[in-house]
Amino acid sequence: MIVIILGGLITAMTIRKQMFPQIEINWIQASIVYPGAAAADVQEGITIKVEEALESVRGLDRIITYSNRGSFIAYMRIDENYDAQEVLDDVKLQVDTISSFPDGIERPVVERIKFEQEVMYLSLVGDLNHRQLKELGREIHDEIRALPFVNVSEFYSGLSYEVGVEVSKDRLREYGLSFQDIVAALNQFSTNRSAGQIRAADGYISVRMESQAYRGHEFEQIPLINLSDGTQIKLGEVATVVDGFQEGINYSKFNGQNAVTLFVGAGSDQSITDVARTVNNYVAEKQAALPQGVSLNVWIDLTYYLEGRLNMMYTNMFYGGVLVFLMLALFLRTRLAFWVMMGLPVCFLGTLFVMPLEWVDVTINVTSLFGFILVLGIVVDDAIVIGESVHAEIERRGQSIDNVVRGAKRVAVPATFGVLTTVAAFGPMVLADGPMAAFSQSIGFVVVFCLLFSLVESKLILPAHLAHMKVKAAGGDGRMTRLRARIDGFLKHFIEAYYRPFLERMIYFRYATIAVFIAVLLVSIGLFQGGIIRYVGEPKIPHDYPEINVEMNASSSENDTLNTARNIQRVLERVEKDVESQYGTGMIQDLLVDMRSRTQVAIMARLVEPEQRPIDTFELAALWRAALPALPGVKTLSIRDDIFSSDRDDGDISFLLEGDNHDELQQATGELKRKLASLKGVGDVNDSREIPAKEVRLTLKPLAYSVGLTVADVAAQTNFSLYGAEAQRIMRDGEEVKVMVRYPDYQRNSVGLVNKVLIQTPEGAEVPLSEVAHIEIVDGYHRIRHENGKQSISVWASVDADQAEPLKITEDINTNFIPQLNEKFPSVSGATAGRIQEEIESRNKQLRDFAISLLVIYALLAIPLKSYIQPVLIMSVIPFGVIGAMLGHLLLGLSMSALSLFGVIAASGVVINDSLVMVDFINQARRRGTALVEAVVQSGCRRFRAILLTSITTFIGLVPIITETSLQAKIVVPMAVSLAFGVLFATVITLLLVPCLYIAGVDIGRLFISLRWQRLGFLLPSGR
Repeated sequence: MIVIILGGLITAMTIRKQMFPQIEINWIQASIVYPGAAAADVQEGITIKVEEALESVRGLDRIITYSNRGSFIAYMRIDENYDAQEVLDDVKLQVDTISSFPDGIERPVVERIKFEQEVMYLSLVGDLNHRQLKELGREIHDEIRALPFVNVSEFYSGLSYEVGVEVSKDRLREYGLSFQDIVAALNQFSTNRSAGQIRAADGYISVRMESQAYRGHEFEQIPLINLSDGTQIKLGEVATVVDGFQEGINYSKFNGQNAVTLFVGAGSDQSITDVARTVNNYVAEKQAALPQGVSLNVWIDLTYYLEGRLNMMYTNMFYGGVLVFLMLALFLRTRLAFWVMMGLPVCFLGTLFVMPLEWVDVTINVTSLFGFILVLGIVVDDAIVIGESVHAEIERRGQSIDNVVRGAKRVAVPATFGVLTTVAAFGPMVLADGPMAAFSQSIGFVVVFCLLFSLVESKLILPAHLAHMKVKAAGGDGRMTRLRARIDGFLKHFIEAYYRPFLERMIYFRYATIAVFIAVLLVSIGLFQGGIIRYVGEPKIPHDYPEINVEMNASSSENDTLNTARNIQRVLERVEKDVESQYGTGMIQDLLVDMRSRTQVAIMARLVEPEQRPIDTFELAALWRAALPALPGVKTLSIRDDIFSSDRDDGDISFLLEGDNHDELQQATGELKRKLASLKGVGDVNDSREIPAKEVRLTLKPLAYSVGLTVADVAAQTNFSLYGAEAQRIMRDGEEVKVMVRYPDYQRNSVGLVNKVLIQTPEGAEVPLSEVAHIEIVDGYHRIRHENGKQSISVWASVDADQAEPLKITEDINTNFIPQLNEKFPSVSGATAGRIQEEIESRNKQLRDFAISLLVIYALLAIPLKSYIQPVLIMSVIPFGVIGAMLGHLLLGLSMSALSLFGVIAASGVVINDSLVMVDFINQARRRGTALVEAVVQSGCRRFRAILLTSITTFIGLVPIITETSLQAKIVVPMAVSLAFGVLFATVITLLLVPCLYIAGVDIGRLFISLRWQRLGFLLPSGR
């Protein structure tokens, strides 16, 4: 025991702590940049070719491609039955061997998406301009990156640096230069080149020519023209060199002040608490060295959740343990209660000791803590069974080692196999595979090892301590002894005066009793099916950092996006004032408004501490939704108010529509959105459609061919005129900087200027674009989405769990609405997608694994019972054990969730354990010659105290968690409710239903034998 405890304590100080277990992300990302290209060009020149190449790759079960304006991106999901590295290598090979990509694209990048642990976000805030903030932020980022424990960090600073060379058409004509001449001069004179090497006597000496320009004033000195008098016309005399940022608007405000953001993460082999502690110490020191009016704020620290759950577990373990100890001391004896409770640290520390082993590799994280909290209520049950049996044996026969051994042996076999059946129930979680297997394994390993260590502790360690426990301690226990004697006397009286006659009556009317239990089960199922007891795949947990994500239409300007961000910010500030006036205190502590691109805005709020909030996050989000007006130009707007909220295109419910007919696909999408919006509890209905934007389309006239122009010539020169040309990319201060050559903004910021673009013929003459090309303004798309090679649109929405159930809505849409949609639009097919589809697939796999675990449980029960029928009798009570969990959720007004199912599995293990011991006692009594009914009644009376103790202690141990009101507890409360109330109902099942089922089973067996003999007598010849 000492070895286990010491090993666990040492491990507890060194084991990694992470927010979530390291998951294997089975997605590959491929991206190709195609500067200046329209989405349709990207689709034709890149997307279709990549999709065709990927058809030969085995091991991809989902391919999503986006043809964007200026870029291509694809996401490919790897089938879990294939080796991920081999599939990645195959994808790289297929993409790299495509030789028909258009000119002008950048090198394709194919990589597997990596899992990074988020630790914290920092905001650098102050009354500085963007350049000053960015330079200071870069310095802080480099310093953080150099800190111990910090291996992952990123710096989000808005627009990137850029050197813009702006030259007007008039200046080019004045000096007889062309656009290409400027680009050529930059490449010829702003460069570093190797000039060979000298083979000297003492070795080789490299010769280099260094003339690369890095700053704006250096670019201004690049020569363009050499005059006959020896003077030079330099770039700065012909063009305006702007050493600044990319074109666009930079807007990032933290509580109304300019801000830049830093992200700090952790590697898979790191503890996030070490990283957070190091960075927090740095921030505290750095704050004093910052300029006046500048501050560095820890904006989000995700270790808050981990530390909060750890503290909750420690606190509730302590209070639960104290309550269990007091309960055991009342029913048994103080010393016995103490040694039983010692099983808890032995099991937990033993589990901690093995968690870092290579073949286990489980860290302290949110999900593994679920396992510890779950097993908290059942880990001492085995010790209680052994301890109570030993206690009863000592009371009957006196204190001796032989009696301790006899008491332990009486229940050792059924108690051991009872624990093993619970281990088997959690076995599928340990053996889970796939990208999300780490989540299941974290819970499964913790529960399994805690139960296995409880076997060791209760069968080997506990009896050794009890063997030296005296029946009457010197001096006695005083009042405690008298109180225990009263409770013991009352319990014995209750058993003989009430339980025994009631059980005898239930046995006499055993079929009516069984029918009542079946009726209660059917009513519970009806409550569940009728939606009175709700089921949600994931519990709704209010977020501390609610977020609003906005995407504008592709045709929106940066000013449109900026105005939208400011409008939303004003709405949030107005709602905050209303909350303050109504409740006397507000909800928002900090507010970050970040314009992430020309069409995307993110607004994040950091809320005040939970105990200071007058309303919860869901109510605040509802106020935001009600106050937000219809905003012009907004394509999608979603509010993330739940910890488990997903990304923008994967809401609580999600559907994928596919089709070759573009118009039908658009119409079907509109109808599906209207249907979802009409459903109660459904909100934030969005889709991935692009609103058509204006597009200028050019086609060559006959004159173009007659003057020697080609499509490539006209396209390239038009691109130079309207977009510009990337002359160079340089590395400066650790950041890649583009050098762009372009016309001034006023010569390229209007559709009307397209007509004035001048095209140079091969002879050097200039002709207006309108003379050599037809110019049309048409509707075009800035993004085209394909899934598995077909044009597709994703539709998603959020669901209020208090009003509706995502799974039921999904089933209703698939059963009743999608078929109607297919009839109306034959070319369109629809299916469930996103997180809800993964949840359905996961549920189906769990059902398969559950069936396998039932077979294992059956085998484990058959071994000690030496019967093929009695295991079926015991397993038949499993559905009845679910009743308590369902009624517990109904009583407390909670929705059942995936986490509730873990509690149901644990409660089922308790039901099986108690039932197995009960049946074993009955079998032992019958082997001693006791009549059937008397054996059943006698065993029920003898097992009453032990069953009552395991149930009460499990329930009492979980009461602190159930009554916990903190944010951290909301995640585990459904799990604790399922186990606590499931075990309470298991008491009734074991003490009443199991005895009735046992005798009913004997009745059926006798009937079967009787019928068999009658049939045999009928078949035998007369006279025999």
